Amino acid sequence: MENCLTCILIEDEALGIEMMEDYISRRDDLTLMGTAIQLSEIECLLESSSPSIIFLDLIIPHGDQNDFNFSKFPKSSSFIVISAIPISHFKGELPPGKIYELLKPISFKNFTMCVDKVVQKIKSS
Repeated sequence: MENCLTCILIEDEALGIEMMEDYISRRDDLTLMGTAIQLSEIECLLESSSPSIIFLDLIIPHGDQNDFNFSKFPKSSSFIVISAIPISHFKGELPPGKIYELLKPISFKNFTMCVDKVVQKIKSS
């Protein structure tokens, strides 16, 4: 589809990955470019795509390398944080820019409402 937005998923829980991949696949306007289960895999994903939307779990293992930081994300990407911890209670680093929040457990209805907001914002800018 020509109006597809690309996205990547950063999530380390198998069930969370399965659910998010299913939710993303149900939308005609999203194309999943890849999934990272640890921080060290993100750079490789970003080399092959510049995602419009990044679905990001806040708690994720570092992996082999410990040098990834959020400044390496494309400035043009929108972030949807998928976490059981509300952003207001999270003490770690957050990505720059506008962040949308989806609290776990995530229903398809809440996923759709959040993605609709992001898509609307992207298309209006």
